[in-house]
Parts: sequence; structure tokens; C-alpha cells
Amino acid sequence: MSHEDVAKPSALIGWHSMFMGVALLASARSKDHRTRNGACIVSPDNRIIGVGYNGLPRGCDDHDPIYWSDDDSDPFHSRHSYVVHAEINAMLNCVVLPLTNATIYTTQFPCPRCAQAVIQAGIRRVIFLREKPHHAGANAAAVKMFTASGVVCEALEAVDAGASDWSQRLGHFMTTDKPSEDDV
Repeated sequence: MSHEDVAKPSALIGWHSMFMGVALLASARSKDHRTRNGACIVSPDNRIIGVGYNGLPRGCDDHDPIYWSDDDSDPFHSRHSYVVHAEINAMLNCVVLPLTNATIYTTQFPCPRCAQAVIQAGIRRVIFLREKPHHAGANAAAVKMFTASGVVCEALEAVDAGASDWSQRLGHFMTTDKPSEDDV
């Protein structure tokens, strides 16, 4: 058998699948019962340099019901006043700085505040898994800032349809299969 007949080694998943998979796994750490989001920041040479999920700041008690209240008309009783978004946590958890020319993989389209932070941190590419249609105005504001600052923002499905399908299946698996007593 010649060396030409030997099968070349190949990975089971591509880079996009891996990085969005890491973002999805990070989202599983979130205690937000409404939306669990994750993010993974990657250097230009495909090294993971930061991971985060949406959750409370350090020291805040996850069991305090005020932090998880859903009254958006009252900032004191709105979880949106307390929860740190996955993108911000990923940046704060970075193992290297600066983030110049990095890519961030997010499970959800970034809000305008996260878009601001992405731009300021020097991240040049955003790849997101899903976006909420009812956030169209906020999404448009984020896109406007990304466009003006030269940040490329793309849906995973447009970048790599196979990675998008794999990530959707992984996300579904994570939300429908509960660990057994032996797994905990």
C-alpha cells in the first residue's frame, strides 16, 4: 500500500462548528430561565481566547428572585438591569489582550450595548446563531454600528450551513435531554 492510498486524517467538525459549539456549551451554564446565551472569542489563528455566558455579576446571589424578575417597566425588578450578557462576559474572561482582529461567536445576535463593546474591544467579526425577530430595531442599531466601524457580522447559516445545522441540533439536544441522576 502506498502513502497515496492511506486516508488523510480529517476532523469530525469544522472550526465554525467547534466555536459555536463552545458558545452553546457555555450557554448551558446560564441560570437565566428565559434566554440562555453563550459566546466564544477566537484569535485570528483559531485559538479560543475567551468564553462567557449570560449571568449575574460575581457575588450576586442566584437565588435572589429580584435578579430574575421580568417587570421591564421597573428597572429594579427587571433582570435586564442585572444580567451580564454573554458577549461582555466572554470579553471580561479573555486570557489575552488585545482582541484586535478576533472573531466572536454568539448564540444570539448582539444587542446594541454588546455591539458597542465588541467594536471597542477591537473584535472584527461577529458570527451569530440566531436572532430574535422582535428585536428588529435593536438589531438594526447594532448593524449600523458594525457597518460604520468595519465589523463584519454574519449569520452562521450564511457562513457555513453545515455548521449551522450541527449547532442547531446540538442546541436542541442540550435543551431537550435532561441529565439523569447518575450524571449529576
